[in-house]
This record gives sequence, C-alpha cells and structure tokens, in this order.
Amino acid sequence: MQTDRRSLPLTLLLAAILFWIGLGVGDNMSDFHFWIQSTWTTMGLEWFFIVIYLLLSRRFLLFYSLWKEHRFITLVGLLWALTVTFSYFSAPYYSWQNTLALMRYAETFSHIFFFIILWDFFKNFTVHYRILFASVILSALVVMGYFIYIHFAFPDLEAEKHVFSMRSKYLLLNTHLHRIGYQVEAAIGFATAFLFAKKEKYIAVMVIGMLFVFLLWLGGRAAILGAFITLLLCLFCFKKNISLPKLIGAGSLAVFLLAAAVHMQLFNLEYIAHAMHKTFQAGSLDHLLTGRLEVWSLVLKELQGHWLLGTGPQSYFFYLHRHADVIHAHNFILQMLGEWGIIGTALFALLLYKAVVYGIQLHLQKFATDEKYHIAAGVVLLSLSMTGLVGGIYFFTQTSVYLALAFALWVTPSHTVNKKQAALQM
Repeated sequence: MQTDRRSLPLTLLLAAILFWIGLGVGDNMSDFHFWIQSTWTTMGLEWFFIVIYLLLSRRFLLFYSLWKEHRFITLVGLLWALTVTFSYFSAPYYSWQNTLALMRYAETFSHIFFFIILWDFFKNFTVHYRILFASVILSALVVMGYFIYIHFAFPDLEAEKHVFSMRSKYLLLNTHLHRIGYQVEAAIGFATAFLFAKKEKYIAVMVIGMLFVFLLWLGGRAAILGAFITLLLCLFCFKKNISLPKLIGAGSLAVFLLAAAVHMQLFNLEYIAHAMHKTFQAGSLDHLLTGRLEVWSLVLKELQGHWLLGTGPQSYFFYLHRHADVIHAHNFILQMLGEWGIIGTALFALLLYKAVVYGIQLHLQKFATDEKYHIAAGVVLLSLSMTGLVGGIYFFTQTSVYLALAFALWVTPSHTVNKKQAALQM
C-alpha cells in the first residue's frame, strides 16, 4: 500500500473525470452524433488517467504482475480479447476498416484497460473513495438542477412530456434522458455508502430521495426498476439499524419531496397516469416492453450462421431490418452475443462470474476494502445490471465507466489483508 503524496492528486484527477463524464456536456441534436461524441470524449479521458497513473505510479510492469498473480483470469481475458478481435475482422456486415466498428472495438478495450488501472490504483494506494463517490453524486445533482432550470426557463420545450427526445440548441448538458436516468440510478447506488456514516446518513437519505423523485420525473421504467431494487437492498442491509421513527421520517421526507415536485409542476400527472394506463393495458408482452422483443429477436435472427463469433462490434447498427432509432440490443447479454458470439460471451461471462464471486468472498470473510464502499459498489453493479436486461447499460460509455469503477472496487482486497489471506483467487 502506498500512502505518499501521489494518492490524493490521482483521486482528485479521477473524481474530476467522473464528474465531467457525468455532466455529459455536448450537442444532442441527434442520438447518433451524441453517442459518437461522448464515446471519443470518454475514451480520451480514460486514457489520460491511464497515462498519468502509469507515469506517477511507475507501475509499468503492471500487466506482467497481473499474469504472475492471476494467471487463469489473465489467460481467459486474453482468449476473450482474441475472440473479439476475430469477430471484428470476420464481421459479415462491414469490412474491418469501418469507422463505427473500429470505434466500438477500441471503446471495448479502453473500458477494460481503464478497469484494470482502477483496480491496481485501488489495490496499491490509499484511495479517497468518499471523493470519488461524491463526484458521481454531485454530477447527477447538477444535471437535476439544470433540468429543473430548463423546466422553468424554457416551458415551450415541455420537458415533462418529451423527456426521452428533447432537442434544442439551448441545452448544454447531456439531454439524452435515458442515459441520465442510468446516471441517476448509479448515483443513488453510490450514495448508499454514506448511509453508513453517522454524520452523513441523513443527508444521504435526502439526496437519495431527491434523486429518486427526479428519476420518477424522467420516467425511465428500466432505471426506476434498478433504483427501486437498490432501495430495497438498502432496507435489507440496514434492517437492524432502522427504527420505526426513522422509517416514518424517511417516508415523510419522500412524500414531502414528491408533493413539492408536484406543486412546482415538475410532474405532468396526466401524462404519468396515461403512461401507467398504457403499461397496464399493453395487451401483449412486447407492448409492455415497448418493442423490446422485436429488438431482441432481430439479434437472434442475424446470428444465424454466425453463432460462434457473432457479427462483430457495433454490428447491430448495420442489421438490415433494425428500427432506424435503435442502435443496440437493449439487453447486455444479447448485445455481447450479437457482437462476440457464443465464445466471446461465454468467456466474458466467466470473467464476470469470477469477479462477482471473488467480491462476495471478500465481503463474507471481511477481507474487502472499506465495507461501506464495497457494499455500495455491489449495489451499483446489481442495480445497473438489472436495468441492463432491458437497457444499454454495457453499451453506453457513461454507464460503462461507472461499472468499471464499481467492479474495480468490488474486487479490491483490504490493505490490511496479507497476501495469504488475499489469495482467495479470482
């Protein structure tokens, strides 16, 4: 463990990157343009941190150390990387020179390298996780405040009616509210860490309440589901510490925030009632899932004859029969299956499984780094992955960064654990 003067600057740099990614500054006149712009920006920030970390830490033999300490995991990772590369070069819908495919290919590895660097940083330095978590939460609160400002400053945009498709030259921050919903969901998960602190738990309750009300305003059902599961997990984790007065107080606060939002006309109650009516009167599972079954079935159709290696990175965009506005599979399992095939998906699933089990072992045997942050990381992973069953959690760059942060913390052993204890082996 290193506690020298490099720890805080690296933490602050990472926090600044997380905050900027959370703001999502950029033009959103089209989803496609915003996706490309945000991808390049995020990759640039990831590699900026990677280079700075390697220069300051001087851990240039990091990947050699990874091979020595975790040979099986490294071997599986290399086989997965080889499979993804084969999928890219043998893709049936484009040549390997395709710009979008190359970007998706590079983006995938950028997130993986970023995760490895974060894990090494957390494992070898005293990291101020409070600052990192606060940066994600603060960015979500800034975005929330900005949209409240939009609601009052530009009433013609009718933000409460068009939260999924607002287009305006006046909007400076990330206006793709599907992604902001995912960001708010992640912020709620990270905020659960502060519920463990005596001095901050009441502020954390208020922040979680505000963010959840904001999420209700945005209306993304997938993100709401993930956030709701997060809150249930919090209740389970804190069941020994929750008294009836505290529960009544938290419930009263939530009701107050909801009433205040209604009074400020942040909610269009008729619109919400209409959306709920459509949900319960959908008439079919596909309508209930807003066309997801059609999106998912297209992946399986296009995989005919390409089951082993898939159809290549970003191939969903090039499927002939896709809906014009749909550029990914809206399910992280099918997204991986479509891009990498059975082999690539199975190898990556093995890596995910080993990481999840390793983190659980760290927690159960009390070997995890700072428990409150470790639990919050697990909550974020579960919440986002639940949403990822019907959304693009493992596709969007913003949420991929949050997943990399949470996974890195989830598999980081405590600095007080000796090597023999830490050898639970992933």
